[in-house]
Amino acid sequence: MEYNQEYIQGLFFEKIAGTISEQDNLVAEQAILNDAGLRKFWEELKTKMEKPQGRAFLSGLDADRAWAVTRQNLHRAPVSFFRRNKWILSAAAVLVIALPLAWYIGFSGRHPLAGQQQAFKEVYLKTQQGKAVDLSGNQQITLGETQIQTKQQELSYTSGAAQSKEWATLFVPATKDYKIKLSDGTTVWMNAASSLRFPFQFGKETRAVYLTGEAYFEVAKNSLQAFVVHTSTADIQVHGTSFNVNAYTTAHFTTALVEGAVSVKKKAQQIRLKPGEEVLMSSTGFEVRPFDAQEVLSWRNGTYSFHNQPLSQIAEVLKRWFDVQIVWQSSGVSQQTFTGEIDKHLPLEVVISNLKLSSGMQAELKNRVLTFK
Repeated sequence: MEYNQEYIQGLFFEKIAGTISEQDNLVAEQAILNDAGLRKFWEELKTKMEKPQGRAFLSGLDADRAWAVTRQNLHRAPVSFFRRNKWILSAAAVLVIALPLAWYIGFSGRHPLAGQQQAFKEVYLKTQQGKAVDLSGNQQITLGETQIQTKQQELSYTSGAAQSKEWATLFVPATKDYKIKLSDGTTVWMNAASSLRFPFQFGKETRAVYLTGEAYFEVAKNSLQAFVVHTSTADIQVHGTSFNVNAYTTAHFTTALVEGAVSVKKKAQQIRLKPGEEVLMSSTGFEVRPFDAQEVLSWRNGTYSFHNQPLSQIAEVLKRWFDVQIVWQSSGVSQQTFTGEIDKHLPLEVVISNLKLSSGMQAELKNRVLTFK
């Protein structure tokens, strides 16, 4: 696997800053595992940024001011790429990390994802020690005292160490979905471009996991041990229930309760849900409302149902399910609303054709870039 070195190094800056998207983070993680040169670059960057001056830099960076200086030297760069990466370019303009700025401007018009489309095609597990395990196909895998079995897009495991403190992260790339059964019997269905960090054995006090992206949980009942799902937006606490969590972004964070009871907590605010209710983020905090199970849970069957949703949100699903980049020629079209359904199992060309026929909007797919006009 050959990586676009300059693009991956750019992703590392976003990763350090905590602004990287989940899909880009998957690409960066794969590059770290597979490319010795990029792995060395990442370790050196982390070391520098963990020093006091590095942390102070990140907390006090005036990105707009640095960008104003940087853009004067970017005559050869593709405009769309640098607008998207203003923060990392600003950081590069100020940081001295033995890295010439020239690597940022070597694309000569290439799309920044050129050469990366094949980087993430299969589900994999990353151990606490950094080992990556390909989970494609049906197989049995031994990791220390843990026995892992994969079968029909599902992972289950048993650990011989009753008090094991080992953690692992399950990565599900774009276009894929996957199911995992945790040590307590909890089952988790994961949507595309998602990850779940979990322990091989839960501790005595709580059962905690960390989610990015979207997943549906059927939590094994245990009145003595709460189950907690941590996300970057809020935490969900349960004792035994079925619910869906969409945590791709803070702006569209939702938790929908199918049965049982959950509490969603963010700082001092806490909301308790009843079955049939969902909580989402609003400008003032949490908002509770009824939800349509067909719309919220249809992704588990490979379909995405939507009602009066802006095209910008629908496009994010296309991006995750079909591994494409989205380009808008007009910002107005992204706010147009649509009602319908997308079938993940159909070719993307057919999905686009159906959208065009039903809505009258214009779109073009070329080299894995979907442009809405």
